[in-house]
Amino acid sequence: MKHNPITLGEKLAPVESKNPRFEFGAWLRNTVLTLLNFSLLTAISALLLWWLLMRPEIGGNIMVVLLAVLIALWLIVYHRLQVSKAEIINAHPQIHSLLANDRQGFMRNLRLDAKTAIFDGSNIYHFGHDNGKDAQPLGEIVHQLRTQGYRIVCFFDANIFYTLNDHGAFPSGQLHSLAELEDIFGLKTDEIYVVPSGVQADKFILESLKHLPISFAVTNDLFRDYAPEYPTVMKGNQWRKGLMISKGEVKLVQHRA
Repeated sequence: MKHNPITLGEKLAPVESKNPRFEFGAWLRNTVLTLLNFSLLTAISALLLWWLLMRPEIGGNIMVVLLAVLIALWLIVYHRLQVSKAEIINAHPQIHSLLANDRQGFMRNLRLDAKTAIFDGSNIYHFGHDNGKDAQPLGEIVHQLRTQGYRIVCFFDANIFYTLNDHGAFPSGQLHSLAELEDIFGLKTDEIYVVPSGVQADKFILESLKHLPISFAVTNDLFRDYAPEYPTVMKGNQWRKGLMISKGEVKLVQHRA
């Protein structure tokens, strides 16, 4: 009997084969390529040392040709080895990026039947800063939605600590920690998700919306570049709700409690 997932972790869990098969051919190919790779590197190093230390009566041109042939062979073998490793990795179920990069480990426990507010933390902070309110808008809306029964998930780009530092939110040289984000924005540890460096939080937000059925994003970003990739997520006008400031008051646009 099929079990319907209750949590995000159950929904995104890789499907493991009941009887995983040992791929002898792939293992043998990978082993042979690894040995060849090691042997060619050893041969290249040994040939260079022999020529430099022993100074054999062999022409420089011949030595260059020999080294070039060995290096060319090594490059071919090395490339095939990387391809072989990638094939082995891809043959096994992969952990979804939302779970794999969740350093606090709370995403897997999010219930699919709970209403969830997915915050674009960096975007909302910049909105607050540009309007002279810094962390206040994010903190206020987080508190508002939390009191309305929403589960909060707040994504930040990896550079959020440096941004806050540049804006004087905490002393220069202070050790970066989640406690700073908790204090500045009024968040809880299991509400904060800092994405890995080199990637934007956008895809993490959209993936969360895709897999959490009762959720919406809190952001002023329209994510237009992702529309072709997430047509079912970015449908209608309720999937995201922006912030505005009217008469000094922070408001969540198009939101009803």
